[in-house]
Amino acid sequence: NDGADVYSIDIDSIYLFRGGRLHKCEGETPESCVRKSNIVITGVPTKSYRLPSAWIQKGTTVVNVASFKNVDEDEILQIEGVQYVPMVGKVTVAMLERNLMRLFYNFHHPDRRFEERKKTVTLDAQRPAPWYGNALQVYTAVA
Repeated sequence: NDGADVYSIDIDSIYLFRGGRLHKCEGETPESCVRKSNIVITGVPTKSYRLPSAWIQKGTTVVNVASFKNVDEDEILQIEGVQYVPMVGKVTVAMLERNLMRLFYNFHHPDRRFEERKKTVTLDAQRPAPWYGNALQVYTAVA
């Protein structure tokens, strides 16, 4: 993430990715995380969810990757300097899914959890064949 603080908000948890490490956030709320953010990416897969526009700060970039609009477009475009990307294409979604699989493999896969990282060999050279066959199969299964 090139040094950025990245908050990941789920139904019952908030995590912070900082310095290549995952930290569980205690005392943070979805509102406090969004208010601190210069870029907000929504991906809630339900029609009923709306990110409160009052949480969005001036100059924020808001990107919707969900199948449904997670924000009130008219309201957030009234906020000074807000850039809104209403949807992304299938290739972008596939790349996001690919990056999620890489994160899982690099930091949470059972085969790698206790494996000592070798700094002189690239991760790609160490990586065995993926468990999912190829990214297209995973994307097809998810789509």
